[in-house]
This record gives sequence, C-alpha cells and structure tokens, in this order.
Amino acid sequence: MARVKLSTRRQITIPAETAKRLGLKAGEELELVESEKAIVLVPRKHIPKDQRWYYTDEWQKMMQEAFEDLKAGRMRGPFENAEEFINDLRS
Repeated sequence: MARVKLSTRRQITIPAETAKRLGLKAGEELELVESEKAIVLVPRKHIPKDQRWYYTDEWQKMMQEAFEDLKAGRMRGPFENAEEFINDLRS
C-alpha cells in the first residue's frame, strides 16, 4: 500500500504510479470524502459548465426524492397533452 505524507502546508503528493494507473493529471480536482478516521480522494468527472447543476448535492437530493415518490406510487399521469395536465392540476 502506498504511503503519503502531509506537508506543513497540508498538502500530499500522490505517488506517480498511482496517478498513472488512475489517469490523474496535474491540476485535476479530487473530491475529499471523510468517514470516521478515513479520508478518501475521489477524482471528479470533467463536466461541462452548463451541466454542473445536475451534479450538485441539492439536485441529487431532489432526484432521489422524486425516484422514491415514483417507487411509492406518489405520482400523476401520464398525460396525453398539456391540457390534461393543467386540468389535473386544477382538480
């Protein structure tokens, strides 16, 4: 198992062989995940700026809630057209 050392500036260096195996490049962002006494570094996907909203914690939470509602049958529709949808909203 590779070892790293925390510098006085709280930086670590990822061993070259690990970076190569994982395809990590200089300047790439890693997400830090804490768990009890463990720290896990996860490479972030390169996501176009106009799609980053989808990967926010807030949006992912809303998506999970929507999937739970769908699974529990808390939904309406499907609707054939917008008029049916609007009438359902009014009722």
